[in-house]
Amino acid sequence: MGNLRFTLLGSPEVRHADQLLLFSTRKEFALIIYLVVEGRIHLRKTLSELFWPESDARHGRAALRITLLHLRHLLSEGAGVGPASHLLITGDTLGLDFVSDVDLDLHPLHEAWRLSHASTHPALTVPADSRRSLLAQLQRAISLIRGGFLEGFSLRDAPAFDDWARSQREYWHLRTSEIFDRLSKLQFEAGELAPAIETVNRWLVLAPLHEEAYQRLMRLHFAVGDRYAALHTYDICRARLSTDMQTEPTPETVALASRMRAVAPPRRKEAHALHRPPRVLSPALLLDRPFLGRTTELSLLIKAYQKAQRGQTQVVLLEGETGIGKTRLATEFLAWAEMEGADVLQGRAFETGGRLPYQPVIEALRPRIERQNAPDDLLSDTWLVELARLLPELGDRYPDLPASQGDKSVARNRLFEAVARLLHALAKRAPLVLFIDDVQWADTASLDVFHYLAHRWSENATPALLLLTLPMGTRGLRPEIDEWRASMERTVPLTRLQLDRLTPEDILRLLQALGGAGGKDGARAADLERFGQWLFAETEGQPFYLMETLKVLLERGALASRPSEEGGWTLDF
Repeated sequence: MGNLRFTLLGSPEVRHADQLLLFSTRKEFALIIYLVVEGRIHLRKTLSELFWPESDARHGRAALRITLLHLRHLLSEGAGVGPASHLLITGDTLGLDFVSDVDLDLHPLHEAWRLSHASTHPALTVPADSRRSLLAQLQRAISLIRGGFLEGFSLRDAPAFDDWARSQREYWHLRTSEIFDRLSKLQFEAGELAPAIETVNRWLVLAPLHEEAYQRLMRLHFAVGDRYAALHTYDICRARLSTDMQTEPTPETVALASRMRAVAPPRRKEAHALHRPPRVLSPALLLDRPFLGRTTELSLLIKAYQKAQRGQTQVVLLEGETGIGKTRLATEFLAWAEMEGADVLQGRAFETGGRLPYQPVIEALRPRIERQNAPDDLLSDTWLVELARLLPELGDRYPDLPASQGDKSVARNRLFEAVARLLHALAKRAPLVLFIDDVQWADTASLDVFHYLAHRWSENATPALLLLTLPMGTRGLRPEIDEWRASMERTVPLTRLQLDRLTPEDILRLLQALGGAGGKDGARAADLERFGQWLFAETEGQPFYLMETLKVLLERGALASRPSEEGGWTLDF
């Protein structure tokens, strides 16, 4: 029979004997979800009316009977239902047997919430052992939370089910918020500031308008001595409330920010001890941390995303010479966008990929479709057929899909439209960012897809951002790249963001960041400035050459590294 495991917090999944179940219809999936969440025996009549409201009693019962046959086959229970079956079926009733090795992620979440709720009683003092046990249970509970209840899942023709799912979503949203609140508070009180910051950041991903979470994060950043991060959190809170709710932060939040501007943050060496540096440090580990000299460009990308979020489709070309930091800047931006709740898809073109049609498109789409439990929620069969030409594994999930029809020119247009519709459907759920690295190596068919997407998204006011990296200029590139870029500029508003080399001031700020406070005092500051000028002369501000030069100096012992007071490493200049 095997274990039956339900993961419903986020995009829903069901696994049987550790194998992901792929349901042939949404209603099969919805029915077993309903049974496991409700956890009781139901009349068949009630279920048929819930899931097939437009059918009469006879046809509704017939549809339920067929759905049950499919479920029993999927669970390998055969024609007969024995005593060890997961399903409890009689002539008039239906339910799920929780004695038969069934796991549901909602159960440990509810237990953690119950314990958390009980421990908040003002007269109750929690013993140290119980506190550790509670912390462990709360941490396990939040590890199960991947998103909202049944995120992205619905039934278009069963409104009563969608109403039930909406009610459940709100119920579990409130309880997850209480768990995040309690866990971060316990961590804060115990001085576990870094884990508490991580907990609140996860909380804000799920509840981006929760003002008390922003207050908690501001206090945590201030407690570790980072006033800038605390006030930046306030700015994010204010922007989100203004954009999404057309309101301002409460007077309590405003007053908290004012106090943080006026009072110096405490020094918390005991908090830094949570992040002791490793005994052995590689140059790559030390030098991969700083992200300086690109704040203006990052800000422009964030503004482009915010425009896209409002339905103004954006296309951005990140341009610059090889090694200038295009991919690094894009990576920083994508991490920010994911924290903001964006659906981020990434692909990369390779120099050898020109012989593989649609290679970067497939690389971007395949992981996202694999995470989607029911792609037919996004596209009708008509367009799934076309998408299956790019992703043939869809044929395994939907064996009844017909073959694609039409001549080559028509088929090409239908394929482009299928991709556009898929991404538009995703963008309706959350703002979409499609990132393609090294687009200069993309095949002609992929370039045409990107052009088509930009045009269709602009027509439909799709909340999407298409981000592409491309070397500066066209020397040595295929001629069609220059033509494609010019055509894109004529078709849609195109932002060309050109990355320049680092200035001597950028390099000095980088060295100050790497050198810590010791790089800012008197004569040492003058030495640091001279060293920065030498680096600029040697590397001409090219970021890749700059970092490689520093790595060589570290490896040869011309520079030394030492532990910092903050619990990390700095360079000793």
